[in-house]
Amino acid sequence: MKESLNDSGLKVFVISLTDSKSRREKVTRQLDAKKIKFEFLNAIDGRTSNHPYLKNYNESQFLINRRRKAALGELGCYVSHLLAWEKCVALNEPIVVLEDDFELTDNFAEGLKFVANFADRVPFIRLEPLESKMFLTSYHGEEFSLVKQLRIAMCATGYMITPQGAGAFLKNGREIRYPIDLYLKYTFIHKQPMYALTPNIVYPTHANSVIGMTIRQHREKGVVLQIKRFIFKWLYVVGNTVTTLKNVYSTF
Repeated sequence: MKESLNDSGLKVFVISLTDSKSRREKVTRQLDAKKIKFEFLNAIDGRTSNHPYLKNYNESQFLINRRRKAALGELGCYVSHLLAWEKCVALNEPIVVLEDDFELTDNFAEGLKFVANFADRVPFIRLEPLESKMFLTSYHGEEFSLVKQLRIAMCATGYMITPQGAGAFLKNGREIRYPIDLYLKYTFIHKQPMYALTPNIVYPTHANSVIGMTIRQHREKGVVLQIKRFIFKWLYVVGNTVTTLKNVYSTF
């Protein structure tokens, strides 16, 4: 474990399985090269772990949300982020969370310093690429901008989170009904405005994912399931639209 306070004032935690030696070595090389201090947060392996949070998996709701069952690695990933949010709340300070399959841009350290300026005002800042140009610029700096996402991007490879944001995510996300990034996308559930840093300073590689692609491409069939999914998708569209409109006028 390394002393994790950086020049930005933000502690960095990297979610990683304890036996992922090659990934941990790569993480260490990348962050050491940029003189970024960090700590590993031991991830939960859904394939082998008996962590009590895994019992919160709601298969029927997951089926409605994704039209498939969750992969075991997916469940472990979800719980690992819950533990990262608990760490944030316990420390009572904003932290940076990275999954261990990241790559960093050359200006990663500078980006962290920029993000730290807003750590007392916004609950969540995405550090990886956006998937849509549907955003509002909240602050424009010389090298970076802080934007408010109107269409929330998927993936949770890198982000800054505050105790306020972590507490809200924990309050509404203990039950596993969707993959972690889909939960973050559902702002009508957790009610948090979702900001992002542009340009990004982190991007995912998805290298040798323990979740696997085969199960994520499978889709269950059935008329009842399709009807339930149709209803929920419209609830999502309406709920997220209303929440987004409310967040548009929120200030930090």
